[in-house]
Amino acid sequence: MKRLSRQLLQKSQEAFLLSLEIYNKPTIQYRLESFCFFFTNAWELLLKAYLLEGTKSEKSIFYPKEKNKPRKSITLRDALKRIFHNEKDPVRKNVEDIADLRDSATHLVVSELETIYVGLFQAGVLNYLEKLKEWFGVNVADKISPAMLSLIFDIGKVNPVLLRKKHGREIADFFANKANEIESNISSLSDKKYCISVEYKLALVKNPKDADITLSSGPQGKFSGTVIEVPKDPSLTHPYRQIDCINQVKAKIAQGIVFNSYDFQAILHKDKIRGNNKYHYRYKAFGSNSLIIIPLARYNRHKMIEE
Repeated sequence: MKRLSRQLLQKSQEAFLLSLEIYNKPTIQYRLESFCFFFTNAWELLLKAYLLEGTKSEKSIFYPKEKNKPRKSITLRDALKRIFHNEKDPVRKNVEDIADLRDSATHLVVSELETIYVGLFQAGVLNYLEKLKEWFGVNVADKISPAMLSLIFDIGKVNPVLLRKKHGREIADFFANKANEIESNISSLSDKKYCISVEYKLALVKNPKDADITLSSGPQGKFSGTVIEVPKDPSLTHPYRQIDCINQVKAKIAQGIVFNSYDFQAILHKDKIRGNNKYHYRYKAFGSNSLIIIPLARYNRHKMIEE
């Protein structure tokens, strides 16, 4: 690669990662604006690196020089046009619409815009990763956690009346026009490269095609997940000591029937309860003289009495 191409590509990735890092920090109030700035900058640098490598001439990313004026590089939109010739290309349209939002600087202060743009942002992130790998063989996912590639948001529906009351008529009209425009583009383009739905439903379904997210086995049919053990309080899971269990049984059976520790130990031996974590917990801290605690509620009391 040419030196300038490498520099453009490196800066592009840095801008892209910054856009994700800032957007995924919920404490930052300026994240919508920052994402737009860094995201579009990342695309502009990526496109120029691609043009430069394809033509091997720096003229491909600069306008013709005017006399006595500094040379200017092409804009983001012109770079998009030189690579994505179809103006309805979903990747091009996605970047252009986010760039339009960036240019509407006075309206970027309206956090409610996130409700109609977050789907475009997520699609744009995946489009960038795809083109970066396709054009330059670079996989950003190797450098960061895959979780960073999903945008974090917590938004609800926007009430137009409250929006107008909060920001004024001009902002409310701008919001409504943008919402209609994007909805129209989603309908006409019908492509996830333009906008990705961010509403996920988790349910048990017979047909995997009905699910938004599926759980499947790993390579060779083996699951590669990690078992996570959650500590439990034995005083809650195994609340009864041996003497407590004996007293509970005595209170339930008919008067005159003898039930003692010998009977209790016989049941433990016959049903192999000792050492069974479901019914038996031994306090290791007390060594060999440990206490035995059994959750009587989880054992068949009638069977215990009959035996």
